Amino acid sequence: MILIRFDNKGLKHLVDVTDIYQGQTAFLVGGAPSLKEQPIHRLEERGVITMAMNNVAMHFRPTMWISGDNPNCYQPRIIGDPTLFKLAPYVHANANVDALKLKYRQLPGMNYYLQETNVPWDEYLALRRGVPWYSNTLFAAIHVLYQLGIRRIILAGSDFGFSKDGGMYAHDVKYGDLEKKWNLDLYNSQVRELRMLKNIFDTAGLELLDCSVNSRIKQTYWHITMDEGVEMCLSSLPRDWKPSAELPHASKFAPYSIHERIASWPGHNAVDLAITMPETKPEVLESQTVPPVPEGTT
Repeated sequence: MILIRFDNKGLKHLVDVTDIYQGQTAFLVGGAPSLKEQPIHRLEERGVITMAMNNVAMHFRPTMWISGDNPNCYQPRIIGDPTLFKLAPYVHANANVDALKLKYRQLPGMNYYLQETNVPWDEYLALRRGVPWYSNTLFAAIHVLYQLGIRRIILAGSDFGFSKDGGMYAHDVKYGDLEKKWNLDLYNSQVRELRMLKNIFDTAGLELLDCSVNSRIKQTYWHITMDEGVEMCLSSLPRDWKPSAELPHASKFAPYSIHERIASWPGHNAVDLAITMPETKPEVLESQTVPPVPEGTT
């Protein structure tokens, strides 16, 4: 999978990230209100791969972040975070980020994908020039995770509906009736397509699980708890830290001595200086003594 990044001169560079997480399990996290009812702190444990969609990264620190819209739709502390591996559509790379007074491409950790429309579902997971774009971040994220080598995706925070009090997200939003109808129509379509995609996922060797509290797809996909999902992520990681005293020193694997290594540094000749130079004790010269600090100063 090829992504595009920009250097500080605005020049484009291609980055191949195909299979960098080969065979791993990852959480794909949406912002459903019920996410606050789950132990999301566990998503930050070492060894748990997470991809946060849009503004849900306000609630925990993910491994990766993906978006599909103009950068001004997102929390500036997310898109400006230099510790995140971030993915966004190339079409927005030159957009101005008002809150940060920078262009999107100038933010740290940003990588861009090309959007491809009209991709048939039976070609959805195939490696291609860009990312299939169906006007929502969820399907783009599943494709990206698959190309990164992830073969088990656990959906979280993806209820595909509103809470009992009409809330749409785990964070505050100000949406009117039109925006709510937009989201509900999208959710219904996503549920329908995800059910249809089961056979395509199975054929491609992609296992989709769901740990969302109010899942609408648990009749199609295996439903688990978030804790169970975290344990799946950690299953290939040693359960305990190896005692540091048992970790061998690098010299155990060195093909030649440290003196030979140092002799190869620029400015050194082939003679081991540590042997040829006599050992001397540092001599403090009068000019090197530290003068007393005047009274009344710090």
